[in-house]
Formats: sequence, structure tokens, C-alpha cells
Amino acid sequence: MAGEYVNVRIDTELKRRIQEVAKEENRTLSNLIETILVDYAKRQFMAKRK
Repeated sequence: MAGEYVNVRIDTELKRRIQEVAKEENRTLSNLIETILVDYAKRQFMAKRK
């Protein structure tokens, strides 16, 4: 899937923790962040439908 670039600033410790999770799950950092955002967006969408 082609995507767009988004630049964001995050806390250094948060980045380190996310990198650890990505490594444990054999994912890239970008893939993990995108997965987290997709899951969040789905939950928000479902919450608004209630």
C-alpha cells in the first residue's frame, strides 16, 4: 500500500519503547505506528456509531 509521509515529534523515551515493541514483533517502526493508528481510528469510529 502506497502511503504518505507524516512528520511528528514524540518523546525520546516513547520512541525507544515503541522501537522495542517493533523489534519484538519483527516489524518496522513505521509499520507498528501505522498499526497503532489504524486500530485507534477503528475504535473511534465504532465508538461514534454507538
